[in-house]
Amino acid sequence: MTLTSKFKKDISILKAAANKEFYLDVRNPKLYKKVKRYYVSEGLVKLSGEDPEADYEAILECIAEDLVYRQTANPHATNSEFDGYR
Repeated sequence: MTLTSKFKKDISILKAAANKEFYLDVRNPKLYKKVKRYYVSEGLVKLSGEDPEADYEAILECIAEDLVYRQTANPHATNSEFDGYR
């Protein structure tokens, strides 16, 4: 399961957080916790647990990668796959 399919209703929030418009863990801590759990359970990121700021940056880097880089990986993909099905 991909980030965009698992959190499709929250894509706009995740995009804004990845663009550093706000801190996801402050504005929406429940969503941040779910996304963090997703990345850890999928084995996509290893968090130290000792430095919350470093862990947060690692999660946001993964979000940005999933939303930006994986979107451009398929040039035939439609925007609706990545914009929360608006």
